[in-house]
Amino acid sequence: MAGDPSNAQVWERADVYIGALDAAIPEAGAPFGADWDAVGLLNGDDGFTETVSVDAEDHFAWGGILVATSRSNFKLTRTFTAYEDNATVFDLLWPGHEIVFDGTAGYEGDVNVPNLQARFKIGFQLRTGQGSDAVIKRVISRNYAQVGERGDSQESETTLASREVTVDIYPEAADEEGVSKLFYTYKGPEVIGS
Repeated sequence: MAGDPSNAQVWERADVYIGALDAAIPEAGAPFGADWDAVGLLNGDDGFTETVSVDAEDHFAWGGILVATSRSNFKLTRTFTAYEDNATVFDLLWPGHEIVFDGTAGYEGDVNVPNLQARFKIGFQLRTGQGSDAVIKRVISRNYAQVGERGDSQESETTLASREVTVDIYPEAADEEGVSKLFYTYKGPEVIGS
């Protein structure tokens, strides 16, 4: 049989973490630190959607012969659906809000027009298995992310209230070799924090 089933995964649980621009990236399976806040419950049916877009332009010689295709304007977005009304979700969707949370699912205050240029780090984590058999997979922005699209908010008597969020992930500045790091990724055992 060709292929390795251990390289294929159905993920049992997931988390999204939001951090300040100076938040430390947890490497080698270490837990997210106190400088990261969890978004909370997520829509597992929607999962995480990653989209890459690139502008392409074909260049033809006389006679209609394709000579080259130039590609530019690389963009990476990731989408998830949040279920909770908590401080982390409000900070993400409505940066600059004046909401006070009471710690028991209640809140009060003003929502201002959001700062559409607000920057943050974001980490996506998937998990399957238990204990020493647990495997995690992470994608964590290296530079910063911004909310690219605030999807429709749905509240009704037959569905759980939710909000779809799409974030744009921005690369670091190019190094001396012209390489721009986009995100840190890890798949392997989870290190249990103390």
